[in-house]
Amino acid sequence: MIKRIIIILLLCLLGNSYTGLKAAQTLINTSELSLLDELSGRNFIFSSAIPEDSLIRLCVRLESQAINANDFDTYFKIGQLKVNAYCRKGDIGVAISEAKNLYERAKTLNSGLGIALSLQAIGNTYMDYEQPEQAFKTFVEAEKHLRLQKAAPLLLIRLYLQMIHVCTLQKDMPGMRTYLNRLSGVIQQNKAVIQEKAALYDYYACYKLCYEVLYQIGVKNTKEATLLLEQLKKDVNATTQYKRWYYWVMLRYYELNKDYTTAIIFTDSVLEETKGDNKNLNEYCNALIDKASLLEKMEDNAEACKVYKEIRELTNQLDIQRYARQIEHLHAAYLVDQLEVDNEAAHKSLYTWIIISCTVILLGSIAIFLMVRQKNKMLVASRNKLQVIQEETAHSIQSKSMFLSNMSHELRTPLNAIVGFSGILTSCSEIDSETKQQCSESIQQNADLLLKLIKDVMDFSEMNTSEIRYTCNTYNVVSICRMVVDTVEKVKQTSATVKFVPSVEELSLYTDSGRLQQVLINLLINATKFTKAGTITLYLTVDKENETAVFTVEDTGCGIPLEKQPRIFERFEKLHEGIQGSGLGLSICQLIVEHFGGKIWIDSSYTAGARFIFTHPLPSPNNTVV
Repeated sequence: MIKRIIIILLLCLLGNSYTGLKAAQTLINTSELSLLDELSGRNFIFSSAIPEDSLIRLCVRLESQAINANDFDTYFKIGQLKVNAYCRKGDIGVAISEAKNLYERAKTLNSGLGIALSLQAIGNTYMDYEQPEQAFKTFVEAEKHLRLQKAAPLLLIRLYLQMIHVCTLQKDMPGMRTYLNRLSGVIQQNKAVIQEKAALYDYYACYKLCYEVLYQIGVKNTKEATLLLEQLKKDVNATTQYKRWYYWVMLRYYELNKDYTTAIIFTDSVLEETKGDNKNLNEYCNALIDKASLLEKMEDNAEACKVYKEIRELTNQLDIQRYARQIEHLHAAYLVDQLEVDNEAAHKSLYTWIIISCTVILLGSIAIFLMVRQKNKMLVASRNKLQVIQEETAHSIQSKSMFLSNMSHELRTPLNAIVGFSGILTSCSEIDSETKQQCSESIQQNADLLLKLIKDVMDFSEMNTSEIRYTCNTYNVVSICRMVVDTVEKVKQTSATVKFVPSVEELSLYTDSGRLQQVLINLLINATKFTKAGTITLYLTVDKENETAVFTVEDTGCGIPLEKQPRIFERFEKLHEGIQGSGLGLSICQLIVEHFGGKIWIDSSYTAGARFIFTHPLPSPNNTVV
């Protein structure tokens, strides 16, 4: 009996290990997927940049991971890239087989994205079979399906580039213009998404520029073509990745202008770029064909014959290699299928033992669970009760601490104003009635603000910050700013000058006057603490584009170190421990400004002191404060 139990446990452990291994195999390597996108983007039309064998091996590995993860969208994307790589390599037979399998799976799964990408793969094979008309029809059908996929901007860009390439080969200038415009539209509409993949964005921008040059050449717009060629030359000078493209475009440029001697020079440059052990012989052969054609146009038939002879020898060599690779591919496919059959049989046998073992363990676990469950109920209930008590205690302590902190910080400014103006009234016997009136109004206003603040802080200690009450109306914020600056100027404890610079004479906002004053006073008082001399300026401007009023408090003080700036709006965060305050002022300002629907931040680019900026929405049907 004991031996049987041990055997069952070992089988279960084996089953769990196998299941974990399968789960690990289903994960797709996202870094390799991004690398595949980049490498394929560089090889999308010309294949001399990256060896196709590397792309194909990467595609095969990621394709297997996508199938195991049941991620068929990724599978179809990789499959289309793999077919394109086979076409660039010259293995047309393998490419056709892969494209056919891709299309059949897409139809079986009824995948719109899969059908679009498999049609594009079929179009790739037509292009390499030198059937551009049939390729273009297939690409048009693929576009219909792909445009229905909302999250496929990069896929559309690749398709449009191939359609433009076909139009170039057919010298279809209207078609080139149509799809160049569609390509520009997709890039503009999805600029943010595309620019996240900076490398691909650069490659596709270079492709588009090359086709723009070819279009302008085709429509005989020499001036515009020359300007675009200058831009292309700058891109080539910036990076060597675009040389192959640049030489090819210049070849076409001089060929269409019948300057065959210069065109031959760029053809030789293309040959230099495409020859070698690590280059693509198909592209080298195509470049030789271009050279032979130019020699014929120059009536240098003897040299053209030599080139055609080299082309024939190279073509024979490529055919031999191609047939050998196709046979190897078929043999590898057979071995893979045989291994899959054997593995499936082994998996079924293993699954049977795993199911039996798990059933026995499950029954035993249920029995143990039922025995322990009753005892655990009491323990869980006790723990829950203790947790509730701890949370209530922590909340009570936090509310009390917040109440005391807010009281010590927020009551200081209005009290200072009241004491200051009262001192003026009592110590200065010879003051005019107008000054007395202004002092009395300021004392009354700050007393009202103090009473309102005390009431709100009392409420604040017992409620969430999102429930603080606001009383809003329409106010002239220019007058509010002047009054706040006047108040701070009289109660400041520094020699710095406090001034107000508005960009408008009058500006009405729907706001809570007391809360707005609270933000302004906090920012200005903070500035006086760290500005011993110089100026403290409050600016008021209007951002019509974003429909906001912009308040800026700028000083010439000691400033705030860059490493502390990200934390200054956190509760209880203080810049200098020796300066009076609890570290709540800026966090309260942020709370109020965000309630208004605005934003507050510190301008890190300002180095002559500190500059705080906050916004407040202008009155409109969509901008209201509750």
